[in-house]
Amino acid sequence: MCNGCILGLPNAHKLMKVLEVIFLRQTQGNMACGYGFLYMKSMFGLLRTQIEERPTRAIFLLWSLSLPVAALFSLLVALHWRSESLTVAIDEAEYSLSQRVQRVAEMADLKFDTIRKLTVLLATDSRIIAALKGEGDFAECTRYLQSVGDTLRLHRAFLLDKNGVCVASNDAGMPKNLLGVNLADRDYFIRAMAGESSVQFVVGRVSTIPGFHFSAPVSGPDGYLGVAVLKVDTDTLAQQLYLPTGFVTDKAGVVVLSDSPGNMLRVVPGESAALLAPAKSLLRYQRESLEPMYLRKVDVDGYDAWELSPGGPPYLCKTVRISKEGLSVYGFEGLGPLLADLAESFRMHLATTFIFFVLGFAVIIGTTVNLLRDRYLRKTLQKLNDTLRVQAQHDSLTGLLNRRMFDEMAEAWFAQTLRLGVPFSLVLFDIDHFKRLNDAFGHQAGDHVLREIARCVSIRLSRRGDRVFRIGGEEFAVLASASEERQIVSLMEKIRKTVEDMRLQHPDGADKVVTISLGGLLVHDCCNMSFDEAFRRADEALYSAKAQGRNRSILADSCSEEENTDCLIRPHS
Repeated sequence: MCNGCILGLPNAHKLMKVLEVIFLRQTQGNMACGYGFLYMKSMFGLLRTQIEERPTRAIFLLWSLSLPVAALFSLLVALHWRSESLTVAIDEAEYSLSQRVQRVAEMADLKFDTIRKLTVLLATDSRIIAALKGEGDFAECTRYLQSVGDTLRLHRAFLLDKNGVCVASNDAGMPKNLLGVNLADRDYFIRAMAGESSVQFVVGRVSTIPGFHFSAPVSGPDGYLGVAVLKVDTDTLAQQLYLPTGFVTDKAGVVVLSDSPGNMLRVVPGESAALLAPAKSLLRYQRESLEPMYLRKVDVDGYDAWELSPGGPPYLCKTVRISKEGLSVYGFEGLGPLLADLAESFRMHLATTFIFFVLGFAVIIGTTVNLLRDRYLRKTLQKLNDTLRVQAQHDSLTGLLNRRMFDEMAEAWFAQTLRLGVPFSLVLFDIDHFKRLNDAFGHQAGDHVLREIARCVSIRLSRRGDRVFRIGGEEFAVLASASEERQIVSLMEKIRKTVEDMRLQHPDGADKVVTISLGGLLVHDCCNMSFDEAFRRADEALYSAKAQGRNRSILADSCSEEENTDCLIRPHS
């Protein structure tokens, strides 16, 4: 929308000219911008023309431009609001997710540390040591391990001798138990026999249930007697940790805890487990190969997000590492509900903003309409007044000043003569035998003669101050700026000769042309007479010219010897 229109400025075209200059300066040397400037200039020119010449069409044009402009402004504002709102919402979601993931990591760290300490404590129990030294009963150890397992909600609690053979377990008596199973190849056994307490995720060889194995060496007087092991299955651990949407990976990048069973024992893309040898993978995970999980990075309005399934909703992701165990906690926050709420809010905000802009433009255009209407009415009224003034001052047929203007101007000039001593020059003339011409050729021909004489006489008047009037049917008057007798005589003869040279056909014969008769008067301030007297004397001179044969001019006496003996102007015929 044009700024001049918005502001309702009567001089909107001035503003547009300034804008055109700015566009021209900015687009010099650039052809594309130059074409753009020409287009904008043409649009400005069109709108300016509409405003100045067709206010109604301009109003329609303003409304036509306002709606797309309001829509554009509303969209820009709504997009800015959406961008800011999305930033705030994602920041809040990331903070909340970070807090949840951190709490899970802290709970896991605390849980693992507690079980680790219990495992060390179990390895120092006298019954465990006595049994491994051959001084105790493994049956008693089994009962003790069953009690420990039930109390701590453990999947397995068992004892390995120094050869890695299970000699006591809380699952004794079950169809599938660990008694007699050799687990010497397990990493947690190897590390314990080296004197190191450890935690290892392993899928059970007998139970095929995945879980975390906490091991501690059982020390004797001559070295390590065996290993005490506590196992926590992943389902129980996930419940205890209140795991949110996400999963936990071991140091190799394998999912060992998950809210989704389908992700268990899958490899996070880019992690080292994908390169494990089949034998090692089989030993630890009971699988020769591990499938990668679906985890694809996507962009959500400039923010990094992740897909957990092909074509699924995007998620925010936060990762926290549990340093002691080499585990990593992955937490996810779905952006689907957030984006849906934001989309709904965006539509409402867009609609509200559009209504606001439309109402604003309505007020602006309403003001502009009033200003344009007032301006249009003023211009129309001014034109009407000018037309009426011209009609009131001019003769409708010839376009010359009329009798009313003659009376006003002549009296003003005459008063100036008396006040300032400026000579007053008056010439009266009419067309010879005009009635005969009308009767012979018709009034249209008579009107044509009047118009032509008026036109030619107006052209022949050489002085800027001269004025010609039509004061009657075929009667004309001239207020001349002549100040001397010879000047007014020359003027009258010039007018007479001009009409004669027009060679307008006269009904008296083929060799006859239309002529005029003239009477003039030059009045000085020394003459003691009124305007009416001056007009009467000029009129008498005109009739004298007619009486003496027409097609001639006569200069009347301005004043007689009885009136003023100082006046030296003489009659002229």
